[in-house]
Amino acid sequence: MAIIYQKAEFVIDPTKPDGFISGYASKFGGVDWYGHTIDRHAYDEVIKGEKPKMFFNHMYWNDVPVGVWTNWFVDDVGLFVEGQMTLSIEKARDIYESIKSGAVDGLSVNIEMDENDLQFDDNDILHIMNVRKMREISICTFPADDKARIINVKSLTDTNDIQTIREFEKNLRDAGFSKNEACALISTAKKAIRNSNHRDDDQIIHDLENFNNMFKGK
Repeated sequence: MAIIYQKAEFVIDPTKPDGFISGYASKFGGVDWYGHTIDRHAYDEVIKGEKPKMFFNHMYWNDVPVGVWTNWFVDDVGLFVEGQMTLSIEKARDIYESIKSGAVDGLSVNIEMDENDLQFDDNDILHIMNVRKMREISICTFPADDKARIINVKSLTDTNDIQTIREFEKNLRDAGFSKNEACALISTAKKAIRNSNHRDDDQIIHDLENFNNMFKGK
């Protein structure tokens, strides 16, 4: 058994019910603190089976699940999961609030392999080529893979009130983006608008809102 701690692109979708969370529980190709890396097809078989439980910090031996993982799939980036936290449980409510504030920003997979599923490369990196069982995926405080950061998109709301580029940037910053990330998104939006030859101010505002909504729904 191995516990692979990673930070992941973890999104709270404001269009979903409270307690809904989604993001990459594991990304391919990154090397964690323990020298493990997950190969591209490692999860292909395990996702055909029963979905794992949702715990906090792998406290599965003496705690109740804090929610349910409702969907999971693999793409070129990694293992993507969607889940619903059980907010009627006090602990789940506390964890959810910590996620929204950015205090908790990790996901971690608890996986089982045998020796035939593992291989060291020339740099002594241990490649996990196949996962046979996944008991649980935990929301966790201290993941190990810095290449798979959790991004907490708390909310991109009140888009009808956006009237200027500065307000659009503030909306992105309030949603949890860094200044550099917000500026990069705005630059992309402005370029797209210029390329479409829009000149009307109201139409520009409309296009910025569409860009905002498109990003929320990615």
